[in-house]
Amino acid sequence: MKQHFSQRVRGAKRSAIRELLKLTEQPDIISFGGGLPAPESFPNKELAEIAYDELLNNSANVLQYGTTEGSRTLRDAFITWLEPQGIHTTRDELLVTTASQQGLDLLCKAFFDPGDVLFCGLPTYLGAVQAFKLFQIDTVGVLLEDDGMSIEELEAQVAACKAAGKTMKGIYVIPDFQNPSGITLSLEKRKQILDIARREDLLVFEDNPYGHLRFAGESIPSLYSMDTDGRVIMLVTFSKILSAGLRLAVMITSQPDLMDALVRTKQATDLCTSKLTQHLAARYMLEYGLDKHLEDIRPIYREKRNAMIDALEKHMPKGEGIRWTEPDGGLFVWVWLPEGIDAQDMLARAIEQKVAYVPGSAAFVDGSGHNTMRLAFSSSTPEKINEGIRRLASVVKAEIAANKVGTS
Repeated sequence: MKQHFSQRVRGAKRSAIRELLKLTEQPDIISFGGGLPAPESFPNKELAEIAYDELLNNSANVLQYGTTEGSRTLRDAFITWLEPQGIHTTRDELLVTTASQQGLDLLCKAFFDPGDVLFCGLPTYLGAVQAFKLFQIDTVGVLLEDDGMSIEELEAQVAACKAAGKTMKGIYVIPDFQNPSGITLSLEKRKQILDIARREDLLVFEDNPYGHLRFAGESIPSLYSMDTDGRVIMLVTFSKILSAGLRLAVMITSQPDLMDALVRTKQATDLCTSKLTQHLAARYMLEYGLDKHLEDIRPIYREKRNAMIDALEKHMPKGEGIRWTEPDGGLFVWVWLPEGIDAQDMLARAIEQKVAYVPGSAAFVDGSGHNTMRLAFSSSTPEKINEGIRRLASVVKAEIAANKVGTS
């Protein structure tokens, strides 16, 4: 029946992370694979009370269709929450989506034709890569440095695309504690990216799932708050800061024509996002306070991050080619292995030792990154993190010995 597939679907691959999660459902496997928020961070009792009240006393509203743009209650609560962050917006500048993955889907549908160029990090979010490939976007990777996307390389890639006569549309960035690398884009580079976008008339897609999960260091203003001409579209999800199961996110743009394109695209996709989950989130924000919730959960992630860094330092072999990031927030640590080690090939041997991770190559749009891996510390206890890294380190040591590559 494959003859009935569209060209788009024929080139699509399943998500490496979603497939990995199937392998790691066994209870004896310690998984650093999926970027699942800590279950203990969910305010389940408060959400249960709100849900009971909404279903009992507001069912005619929350069980009905809603507007495509989203619930006024949620959008108004979101506006109030953004104000202290230097983001001043209006209800008409917000679009509620069914989680951030739908937001990425809408961006692709609304603004890209097959072959249009989008610049993104090397590496970048695997779910975004999957969406970009589905819509046949020409993704041009730009190497990440310790403080984010290389501006020198971005400039070189822009020049090369212009020389080749390609249609350049945008830059995709995850500025804070990037998935998968954990790297944060510096303030200076944020300014430079905005300058390049302005000069080349590019849109900037600022994906911000983790920026509110900072547990060390100083906050950096969002690109959206720094934008002076309305070319940044920001995407903020509730998945990591409240509940992944609510499947809620908000897209923000100050440009009416961009918002109109997104709304028309969403209407053709799902008409509207669940009013029930929108009201759950809105009432939680209004009655309990999202900032208070974030204050409560940041220490959870700090403890887990510290446990992973300590375990890597304790168990991993020492030598040239092995290093890792130490993020100031978010959910992930990124590990570089010696050249010659293929993390994708190594995964099967790690699974045998009852530990799992995400091979990094899937996050590189240019096919590189074979000696990298992403470790999510978010959903394991410190004790399991230590044991999981111990198991993983033994696999890495065996791999190094078998391949006779560079440690001392």
